Amino acid sequence: MAFEFAKQFEIDGRPVGAGCPVYIIAEAGVAHFGSLKKAYDLVDLAVEAGADAIKFQVFQARKLISTASQEWIDRLASRELPYDSFKKIAEYCREKCITFFATAHDEPSLDFLDSLDTPVYKIGSGEVENWPFIRKVAQKGKPVILSTGMYTEEQIQEAVDIFVKAGNPQLAVLHCVTAYPTAPRLINLRAIKALQDMGVIAGYSDHTMGYHIPLAAVAMGAAVIEKHITLDFEVPNAQDWKVSCGPDDLYLFVEQVREVEESLGSGVKSPNKAEKQSLAWARKSIVSACAISAGQCITEDMLVCKRPGTGISPAEMDKVLGREAAVDIREDELITWEQLR
Repeated sequence: MAFEFAKQFEIDGRPVGAGCPVYIIAEAGVAHFGSLKKAYDLVDLAVEAGADAIKFQVFQARKLISTASQEWIDRLASRELPYDSFKKIAEYCREKCITFFATAHDEPSLDFLDSLDTPVYKIGSGEVENWPFIRKVAQKGKPVILSTGMYTEEQIQEAVDIFVKAGNPQLAVLHCVTAYPTAPRLINLRAIKALQDMGVIAGYSDHTMGYHIPLAAVAMGAAVIEKHITLDFEVPNAQDWKVSCGPDDLYLFVEQVREVEESLGSGVKSPNKAEKQSLAWARKSIVSACAISAGQCITEDMLVCKRPGTGISPAEMDKVLGREAAVDIREDELITWEQLR
């Protein structure tokens, strides 16, 4: 039987994919700045806003970056938390009933997350063409969320093919643009459709200011949305805060994602219950444009169409024209069939 990717899979018992509510990931990343207390506060922020999951980034700076880039080692080292802290964060998330997972940026961190039995793996955009690493994740047989910033469509297909060969159908692929912040003209939300055409669950990982772009991604069919969160703004030598929601707006973002997905409907165009109730006042009826005496033949100049819609529909105008008035009809009166013969 031909291999097919799952239309839905579960993360911590929560269905994700076709026909499911959008899966909202609060991307805490490194916004803890090396503080366990701040990591807990980020968890609280995500819980209070109603996000489905909170995601961190796990790495050891010296295992992630060569000494050829000592500046980057120094920069990321200050935003590193030890593995023991992530064990505590995972436990705190369980207490708060929110799903914890993380992006592993190096193989030791991947093995560490494996030891925590996280319910889903996240592969960051930086693993573009790191096929051995992606293969290792795919072979674990768990749900995987893959971000594709900096990828070409051919590279995405190659990554997808790794999951096919591994026999792992539980894959969500997120459209992403790796720039902080990303200008709207660079987003290309229509790429979400290209991912859907690959047969995978498609989503969007956001790096724009505000949150109107990810809301648009929901309207475009994204089943997974990832948005950065932070407690600190105007941070020197940092970019994530520029594209993050915080205590003032994360709850609004989550609320509006739910409203947008609720607005999508079935796609079948027909009047809903509320609209049917509006027909009586919004639709028009055939009305006398002048006084009409009994016995007069009804002509077009005697009639006009006006609200409300409780009389004869304009669609039946041809059935009215040429008939005689059975009674005197006042000017500006809704015509009824009883008034005609």
